[in-house]
Amino acid sequence: MKENQWKESKITRLIQQGDERSYSGRKERLKILLSIEPQESFPVPALAYEYYEEARLCWYVGAFVATIVMTQLSFEELFRSHYRVAKGVNGKLNCGKRVEDAGFRELIEEAKNDGWISKEEAELLHNLRGNVRNPYVHVKDIKTKDNGKIDTTVPNFFTQYLKIVAPEIVGSSVEKESREAINLLVTLFPVVSRRVGGI
Repeated sequence: MKENQWKESKITRLIQQGDERSYSGRKERLKILLSIEPQESFPVPALAYEYYEEARLCWYVGAFVATIVMTQLSFEELFRSHYRVAKGVNGKLNCGKRVEDAGFRELIEEAKNDGWISKEEAELLHNLRGNVRNPYVHVKDIKTKDNGKIDTTVPNFFTQYLKIVAPEIVGSSVEKESREAINLLVTLFPVVSRRVGGI
């Protein structure tokens, strides 16, 4: 068996170097998070709260794709938890799907129809789902138009990659999309949670 070549001092130095490189970015992201963070407490189901906290942590450390995904999961679990109680674990939503089988789209629509979120809030959540999250979790191949040219209006694996490593090429960045997601999370999630909790 090969002996571990990583000595504690070398591991500690690698951590310190990483911290030095990322300090500025973390500091700025924390400032942003604190500037939009609500001060009031709010009732929230346990798992939805854990997702909420993890999304905030992902933003702070600069895990931008993870921030987007965890933001969506936070809202989805908030709605699903509510409907597990309101309709029962095997209960059905008004759309006919069982609570556990409903996707984020159905949960958004159910919450809107039940008055837990406004039409405008539903549009923000659909934007998060369809335009921010989906391109990262449902990565597509490069599509071409009838004339053989690349269709740049359809997200694909290469544009998503460029948003991460070379945003100046595509004019959009995963960090910008992540900021949009985290802003929605810390401003809307507590409001919806209070509504669902009857406050």
